[in-house]
Amino acid sequence: MTSFDNPLAFLLVLALPGWFLLRARAMRRGGGLRFPLDEAEGRRFDAAPGLRRVAARAARGLGILAWIGLVTAAAGPQEVERRTVFPIRGDDVIFALDLSPSMGARDVDPDRLTAAKSLLELFLREDRADAVGVVGFGREAALVCPPTTDYGALRDRLAGARPGTLGDGTALGLGLAQAVRHAVRAGGAVDRVILVTDGENNAGSVSPEDACDLAARLGVRLTVIGVGSRGEVPLSYEDPRTGERLEGTYASGFDEAALRALAARAGGEYLSARDGPALERAFRAVSGRMSGAEGARSVTVRKSRAASVLAASAVALALSWLLGWIGRGWLS
Repeated sequence: MTSFDNPLAFLLVLALPGWFLLRARAMRRGGGLRFPLDEAEGRRFDAAPGLRRVAARAARGLGILAWIGLVTAAAGPQEVERRTVFPIRGDDVIFALDLSPSMGARDVDPDRLTAAKSLLELFLREDRADAVGVVGFGREAALVCPPTTDYGALRDRLAGARPGTLGDGTALGLGLAQAVRHAVRAGGAVDRVILVTDGENNAGSVSPEDACDLAARLGVRLTVIGVGSRGEVPLSYEDPRTGERLEGTYASGFDEAALRALAARAGGEYLSARDGPALERAFRAVSGRMSGAEGARSVTVRKSRAASVLAASAVALALSWLLGWIGRGWLS
């Protein structure tokens, strides 16, 4: 929204009719200040009559616009925007999300990864004003979305994360190390990593124990959420490389004790999510322990536009003078 510091300045626009009347009167009497535009050899500058008429009219129009611009600048134009700010920021977080093929197991409804993503969505809907980022890992690890408060962009990135998109395997240690690395690169803004996994580490050059030691050494708080159960479980997912739908049963090696040990090693906590309700309770528990942004208040931000209006007026005035020069051969 645009507002003005001094709206009474617009009364100066009324000076335009008076100026035109005085100028017309002076021209009838032969007055006015003239600057002949003669060349050194004595030849007078002149333009075609049609061009002179067009230039003269354009000069008058630009002159009027320049004056209106000067009056507008004097009125103090400014852009006014209402913003919600949080003087006390909440805990920013990076999720390390398991994207291995085993996350397509259906012992959690509708499957492990979809349940984890839907409950991460609940976390985003709490309007905490925390920055949230996501690192995905399978055989490889990659940053799905850097820490951001633009939850719409994060949702768009997360929509493309499916079982197997980062390879056939579970590089749990590599994924956790990547999440810790990005938390540190955030310059202290991110202080928590939430690892969501079915816990079957079988790939990668970094061991989960080394990644936990790294988190503890760098002061990054770790929460481990174990998703799934042990034993024969149904599995169904689409291979991202071939588009082939794979269905059958899967011998889940989910090891809750190993995940508890990893969380303890980093000085963090472990939460079990053997089914949908348990996964929701786990996320609610994490959310309850985090410090949300406090002291939200609405503020008015004002940005002055006087300088840009003044610059445009100066350009219009210069063009008006130039076109008047072409149209009349002198300036009055």
